[in-house]
Amino acid sequence: MTVFLCSKCVSAITPELAELASVPHVSDDERDRDKETRRAPSTVPQGRYAIDPEPWGPPYVMQDDQEDPKPAQSRGPVVCREEGFVISAGSRHTVLVHPDDAAGLQPLPN
Repeated sequence: MTVFLCSKCVSAITPELAELASVPHVSDDERDRDKETRRAPSTVPQGRYAIDPEPWGPPYVMQDDQEDPKPAQSRGPVVCREEGFVISAGSRHTVLVHPDDAAGLQPLPN
């Protein structure tokens, strides 16, 4: 079991969680989205966490194959900018948890 802590104040962010072997598939069906928030369902079941080995988030770089572009990041859409199709070159090994397992987290101001 693993508990995730704040690196600054060392407070627990999650309860004890068990690791999944891989990131579960997430539905891309619009009917599965929350009716009010339009958010997709959680990828990770409550009480578990997964490590995503793929790059996630910025920076984005040009894709080599502009004729057959791939999604910009795992579990994401194809992204085209003025210069062409881009792909994430962001950090790897992102920790994914169920939102209810880190319910006290708040976005940073601004």
